[in-house]
Amino acid sequence: MLARTLSAVALAPLLIWLLLAGSRFVLFLLLLAAGALLLWEWLRLKEPFSPLIHLPLLLAQSMMMYTGFRGYPGWIGLELVLILLALFAWSLVEYRPGTGVSARVGFRYLGVVYCGVPLMLLDGIRAMHHGGALICLLLFVVWATDTGAYLVGRKWGRSRIAPSISPNKTWAGFWGGTVMGSLLGLVSVLGFGLPFSWIEGLALGLVLSLSGQVGDLVESVLKRECGVKDTGQLIPGHGGLLDRLDSLLFVAPIFYAFLRLRGSDLSLGAWFFGG
Repeated sequence: MLARTLSAVALAPLLIWLLLAGSRFVLFLLLLAAGALLLWEWLRLKEPFSPLIHLPLLLAQSMMMYTGFRGYPGWIGLELVLILLALFAWSLVEYRPGTGVSARVGFRYLGVVYCGVPLMLLDGIRAMHHGGALICLLLFVVWATDTGAYLVGRKWGRSRIAPSISPNKTWAGFWGGTVMGSLLGLVSVLGFGLPFSWIEGLALGLVLSLSGQVGDLVESVLKRECGVKDTGQLIPGHGGLLDRLDSLLFVAPIFYAFLRLRGSDLSLGAWFFGG
């Protein structure tokens, strides 16, 4: 716990300053580096390093993120299709009987999407009005959920949520994290003066907190399947970068979707009924 706390104390203020006072380009470079490290950790979970496949994948993901940064969203779908086709084409070279082509291609492709697209959407949020404050809201909810779940679960945790997936997660921790995350959503909306009602702030905190905890469990399933405890040792007390950002990768697309829907002329009724 000491190592986790020291890591957070050292990194959090710098990140918050960057979001509120730094340029979008500097943040993009940070996201680009994070995306490369995440994909690196992802690929190493199931296969040894291969320069012929892993380096082009890292480059392809970086190019996709750069396309989003430059404001060409129409090209991103095409790039994702081309990456998938390239992976299938390379499988012809790697193929051996019983190697499981679809599973290998699927794992690599999923890594590009899972480790790249959410970070690209974070850059999209940063480009919005109040972008830095919006990302701070997102981070505060994730951090509060993680802290609340740890403290409450450690004190009162008895009943396990999913012992076969993550034996340390309890229902008490779940509720503690959910309450803390919801409250930080409300506090962030009020504190940053964001154009949301207090009900929206509370609801946002609730939805993002729940989504982040699902993301945490999903990564635990992945690590169970791969037979590893941590995805890496990059951050003291936290393991790999993927261990630390698993919740954020889940909540960023949900938050981005909410902001786009709220900022558009389309209501929920128009989405579902064509009004």
